[in-house]
Amino acid sequence: MRVLSCGYATGVYSSRKIEARTYEDVAFRYLSADRHPDHDTFAEFRKRHLEALAGLFGQARLLREKAGAGEAGHVAIDGTKIKANASKHKVMRG
Repeated sequence: MRVLSCGYATGVYSSRKIEARTYEDVAFRYLSADRHPDHDTFAEFRKRHLEALAGLFGQARLLREKAGAGEAGHVAIDGTKIKANASKHKVMRG
C-alpha cells in the first residue's frame, strides 16, 4: 500500500513502472523495505482491493484539499547530515 501511494502521489500508475521504481528510486526502495514485488503483485492487489482503494484515495484527496495542500506529487525525504568516521584512509586496507 505504501509503494502504491507513493506511485500515485508522484504520477506513476503503471504496475511495471512501480516495480521498476523499487529498484531505481530511493523513496520507493525505502517504502518497499528494499524488496521488489513483481508487477503482477501490484496489479492483483489493486484488483482485489479496488473498492477500498478508491475510498481511501478519495478521502486523502479531500483531506489534502481541506488542509490547502494543493496538488499531490511531491515526496520529501529527510536530508539530515550525520557526522561519520569513514575517511578513505581508514577504510582502505592494503
